[in-house]
Amino acid sequence: MPAARWLTAVLAVLFVVPVAGAQPLRLSASSPRVLFSVSDSVKTDRGVRERVTRTVTYDPVAGTTTDRTTGTDGHVFRESVRMSSVIAPTPDEAEAARTLTASHSDIAPLIAGARGTVHVEGGFPLVREDGHPCGPGGRCVLMDVFETTPGRPAERLRYVIVDLRTLRVLDADADPEADTNLAHPAARRQSRL
Repeated sequence: MPAARWLTAVLAVLFVVPVAGAQPLRLSASSPRVLFSVSDSVKTDRGVRERVTRTVTYDPVAGTTTDRTTGTDGHVFRESVRMSSVIAPTPDEAEAARTLTASHSDIAPLIAGARGTVHVEGGFPLVREDGHPCGPGGRCVLMDVFETTPGRPAERLRYVIVDLRTLRVLDADADPEADTNLAHPAARRQSRL
């Protein structure tokens, strides 16, 4: 089986779109959200082992991603604030992107009229240039809506851009060749945490 068909089959099993009875979004466009948090024991400059926690949060109002490492006493060892990052969506953000995509007025009829099984897949971070909604401060993801039918190759129905900052679909019929991340390697490196 060709690799592309194998991958499509695996994704089809993992991400079937829950069209009926979609749950309300568990995210807010006005509340900061933890993108990830991890604790570990490290050796400090003083030669003492201390428990530290690294937490990365996104504030959709300010459009900032904060990376903070603190000790058990609350002491901040390191902190950086950026306007862009390519951190993958949290499970709640991924579910929100799927729900927003599947319930969009242009996408829902495609799903309802499909003969096969429709999947909403993706969640790939999208970082664009200044002035674009997915530019600095934004938190966008790319979603792929495709249909699988036994005995036939998967068929893309739409390529969608979802803004996780404002919790809305920016483009329900995006061009997969043109709507990609920053093309300049230096800009991509700078956007990474």
